[in-house]
Amino acid sequence: MKILRMAHVRLAHLRVAHLRIGLGVLVGAYGLSNLAPIGSNALYKAGGLRNPPADLARMVPLWEATPWWQLAVWTGIVALLLVVAWRLIRGRTALGLYVLGLLAQTAFWWVMHAGAAYQQAFTPAELQMDYDMLLAIALVGVLIWWTERRPLGETASA
Repeated sequence: MKILRMAHVRLAHLRVAHLRIGLGVLVGAYGLSNLAPIGSNALYKAGGLRNPPADLARMVPLWEATPWWQLAVWTGIVALLLVVAWRLIRGRTALGLYVLGLLAQTAFWWVMHAGAAYQQAFTPAELQMDYDMLLAIALVGVLIWWTERRPLGETASA
């Protein structure tokens, strides 16, 4: 019986560990996905994207309206998310940093979203995706909280 209990505890530990790794990969992928718009904006501002392709041309007014300091803040948020991802994958606590990143991301989004150029650059469906993304990153935060409050070896029924 003791062997079965130990095996069950070990399996529960692996499930939580795998969930943390999955969450780390998810947070890391989300952070890295932010590098494309940051990079294209910076490239445009630096003069490296003088004639953007048609699918990106609608972004020009937004790129022009976005100051460098906002790109720097956004890049800092991405760096924070990558640290969170690394900590999750390594099995370290990450919730505090994730909440900080979530708050920073939400505040940053609020500033960007309030601008007329942002509203004009995106369709209503794309603007709705912003709200969906905020909900999804909040849900990831709940899952991180859930995994971190479970001591290693604790089973799901405990």
